[in-house]
Amino acid sequence: MFTGNGEALMSVVLVLGYTTLGILALCAVNLVYKTLQSRSRHDISGQWVVVTGCDSGIGQGVVTALSKRGAKVVACCYTENGASAARAAGASWAPHFDLSDDAAVRDVAEKIQTQSHGALWCVVHGAGTVLPGFVDYQPINFYREVMAVNFFAPVLLTQKLLSALRRAKGRVVLVSSVDGIVSLPGNAPYDASKFAIEAYADALRVELSFCGVGVSVINPATMRTPMADSFFPAHRKTWDAMAAAEPEGDWQTLWPESWLNQYVEKNAQQLRSIAEDPAAAVNDIVHAVTAVHPKLRYLSGRLAKTLFYALWLMPESWSLRFKRLTVQPRPPRSRT
Repeated sequence: MFTGNGEALMSVVLVLGYTTLGILALCAVNLVYKTLQSRSRHDISGQWVVVTGCDSGIGQGVVTALSKRGAKVVACCYTENGASAARAAGASWAPHFDLSDDAAVRDVAEKIQTQSHGALWCVVHGAGTVLPGFVDYQPINFYREVMAVNFFAPVLLTQKLLSALRRAKGRVVLVSSVDGIVSLPGNAPYDASKFAIEAYADALRVELSFCGVGVSVINPATMRTPMADSFFPAHRKTWDAMAAAEPEGDWQTLWPESWLNQYVEKNAQQLRSIAEDPAAAVNDIVHAVTAVHPKLRYLSGRLAKTLFYALWLMPESWSLRFKRLTVQPRPPRSRT
């Protein structure tokens, strides 16, 4: 009896052992295959690529990197100074306009079609704006302003460039954020816009797959950029706007100015300590533009690949507990 059971157990162990080895071998082969795939790049010399948000930071880095590869980059900027910097970085054309102006977006899209002779390799939606603040003191027009730049502008510009993208069997790269997979307190308009762009990307990817156009999403963590540097101080603009609109509002009981000052000072220092080199996001965007087999999603930066990936996958009740800890100091009324 014992010997029979022992032999059966040994057979089970051997089967499990060989199965495990087989799975590990397949994983290793898959890893090598994906690594080799990721190294294959298209020659984009002479190809037209549109990049938005090129005044500074990640967008300007992308202009430099793609121009060095010989691409003809249309660097869409907000200011004349930004356009001058983009041209110095190698852009073939650097129009400056307001992405929240639909007429301006249509006009630029038409000129891009003409410049590219109707064949566009890629559009990179890198422009973004943020108006942070807690929901109690977020004016509704701030939501509209953020959605106009972060969501409606990419949707409209992509739509007006689709025929040129289809002709080149090109690709669309949408720069979302880790906030597009994990919403954090104190930034609802921005997070909502990034969740919206994620949903749009999913739909767009399927629809364009029938004509050979690829869609990739980039999710950068906090990078050392002007937008990140100004994030916590920008809470003041939002708070002041609501104070002007509702000076007697009871929201000030929960979020008083004294608390705001402490919150901005403490968290601005912490953000500077965790901000990462924007080269991580630039490299991922360039890979999405040039790779023969681009990824569908790029988590850019160490925190994106670790902390935010974990928050994305973990049970929401666990994620909630963690997010509550990020609001420091806690609002006064919550302590009573």
